[in-house]
Amino acid sequence: MTLVLAVLIGGAIGAPLRFVIDRSVTRRAAGVAVWPEVPWGLVVVNVLGSAIAGVLLVTTSGELRVLLITGMCGALTTFSGFAWEGHRLWAVRRPAFWITITLIPAACVSAFLITWLVTRAVTGSA
Repeated sequence: MTLVLAVLIGGAIGAPLRFVIDRSVTRRAAGVAVWPEVPWGLVVVNVLGSAIAGVLLVTTSGELRVLLITGMCGALTTFSGFAWEGHRLWAVRRPAFWITITLIPAACVSAFLITWLVTRAVTGSA
């Protein structure tokens, strides 16, 4: 039950954080983005959450890891947002769809891997 509570608390932090960051980036990217159809707010929250998860995987353990990675980062980097934007773009603008479904997973995996490797190197973790 403690782990469920940890996920609940982490999710309560990550979900509103995702909403605020997504809306802020989307508002600022309107009119200045190279590809305005790409959901830049969604890209940013997913890459940011993946990068944070890479650091946290090295620097935390136990219930704190569950709270922060599974709860907070899980709510911050929702697959449902990715699926929704993909569905929306498929109907409206197919080139933006392909950019989005290629860009987000590649950027997330890269952000996670880079921060995980750098954090391991800095902390001396094996």
